[in-house]
Amino acid sequence: MSRPSSLHDVLVDRIGRMVVGGAFGSAGSLPREDELAETFSVSRTVIREVTKTLRALGLVTTGPRVGSRIQPIASWRLLDPQVMDWITDADMANGFERHLLEIRSMVEPAAAAFAAERGSDSQIAAIAAALVAMTNSPDKLSHEAADLRFHEAILEASGNLLLVQLKPILHAVLKASFRLSMHDHARGRASVATHKRVADAIVARAPEDARRTMAELLAMARADIEHGAGRRRDDLSTTRNAEETQHGSHRRKVDFTRA
Repeated sequence: MSRPSSLHDVLVDRIGRMVVGGAFGSAGSLPREDELAETFSVSRTVIREVTKTLRALGLVTTGPRVGSRIQPIASWRLLDPQVMDWITDADMANGFERHLLEIRSMVEPAAAAFAAERGSDSQIAAIAAALVAMTNSPDKLSHEAADLRFHEAILEASGNLLLVQLKPILHAVLKASFRLSMHDHARGRASVATHKRVADAIVARAPEDARRTMAELLAMARADIEHGAGRRRDDLSTTRNAEETQHGSHRRKVDFTRA
């Protein structure tokens, strides 16, 4: 995701990350407008506009005499790319990996089967071209971009108008999933062989093979995500314990198992 450029966008990004990361404690409220204005050296008008954006994203609700209350996770616009970016960066979302993989598992194996049945020659060529780009990618960033094109090309080849309409949503889901599973370029390249089996099944017009191999690919992603999540939790636990010892803070942990 591109870095925020304007002051408004910078503050939305910073305060949004703080909300998701639990920086405002267990009370579930943002500090008062004047306190935030002083903290960030901006006017209350700027803070008010930032709060409106956070409210539009579902993170907070506002009202007279109650200030800005942090909303339950189920109210957040979880499929918004910015919100998903904050969640995956914070890595304070117990069970979020499961939610990502479940929605992918509901959509992508069926899309692969449909692509094998219905995809046009040009659409299947686009899938193959994305695979070639993955194979030849020189670094993690280019590999991730080609991987994203591969999965989106399969959606487009599915021939289902509603699945194609889901592409912007799946784009956000895929990006978050890649960030959790693709820890380095070597691990990304290790999945190319399975991607090739998916592409081969689609090219061969073998729907059930395409469905099965896509399910296998998602199982690999699950294993990578679980491996990375365990490593990140250990790192974050060490860092968090040090911060709490130093500052005596009480963080409000985001728990997606209770969403």
